[in-house]
Amino acid sequence: MSHKIIVDAMGGDYAPAEIIKGVTQAMREEPDMDIIFVGDQEAVRRELEANHCTRDVEIVHTDSFITMDDSPKKALAAKPDASIILATKLLNEGKADALVSAGNTGATVLASAKYLHMIEGLERSALAAIYPTAKFTPDSNGFALMLDVGATLKCTAKQLVHFAFMGSHYVEEVMGVHKPRVGLLNNGEEETKGGPVLTQTYQYLKNEPSINFIGNIEGKDIPRGEVDVVITEGFVGNVVLKLLEGVGEVAKDMGKYAFKKKLTWKIGLAFLAKGIKKVKRKTDYSEYGGAPILGFNHLVIKAHGRSNAKAIKNATKVALRSVEHNFIDHVARSIQAFNEKHQADDLAI
Repeated sequence: MSHKIIVDAMGGDYAPAEIIKGVTQAMREEPDMDIIFVGDQEAVRRELEANHCTRDVEIVHTDSFITMDDSPKKALAAKPDASIILATKLLNEGKADALVSAGNTGATVLASAKYLHMIEGLERSALAAIYPTAKFTPDSNGFALMLDVGATLKCTAKQLVHFAFMGSHYVEEVMGVHKPRVGLLNNGEEETKGGPVLTQTYQYLKNEPSINFIGNIEGKDIPRGEVDVVITEGFVGNVVLKLLEGVGEVAKDMGKYAFKKKLTWKIGLAFLAKGIKKVKRKTDYSEYGGAPILGFNHLVIKAHGRSNAKAIKNATKVALRSVEHNFIDHVARSIQAFNEKHQADDLAI
């Protein structure tokens, strides 16, 4: 059965060249995947020819797009024909099954919220982030998922549980991790920690048999890979994500400094070259392609703004995998079952 993916051809630092190149590679590996490109028709056709694409693709023309430097809210109002806006509209109309964009993150999230419908029973969407961990489990490939990292700053217990369902289904069905371990980010492991919202969330997750909940986790557990899914509010998640990114940059800069500073350090790093390459591959965002924007009736994959062809290829294949595994339907059923089970609760969950 063929599935159709919409690709924002104009989103990203290296659009449209790397976007078209990556999608063309994905199409060669996935014969049952059809593509709709949204972007400048002439530029898209030129890149398709350069990449010797022999497959039929649909192109929805627009020469308008939102740059990385644009204010997302202002740009959505000022550029009604921008590629990401047209792409989300087409997705909502059912013209395709999922969307991939490497464009402006804020604009992608806002366009999704404005033009897509929420999964029935969900109250808030979530922006997820995929990050590398120290612990390798047999099927995780050393990556974990954290949500939310910025879409919903403050959450109720019910909304956090919904995030747990979305994250658990995504990691199991799309990333291929069997019975993913779910942890609630808190300031202590005890179930009484964190105030009323987090303690109530803990109780719901503890008593939810369909989620492999291991309990509260602390900040130190995130890079260690103690869980496959980290659940947190958007404000905290965004701070944690930026901290992880900053630590990674510092480590990289220290390595460069050590290489330049002393001959003995340079020799030592040379001996470690093979190991360093393995670490680099593990932390390379192009390996997992992109992170999902969750909660809507169709999946949106947000690829990194600096995505190369490899990252776009993988992001497109991730979008296809989500459709093949009926990810949205599984989330919807879990949310409905949980809401029905707890509809009599009079707590502010």
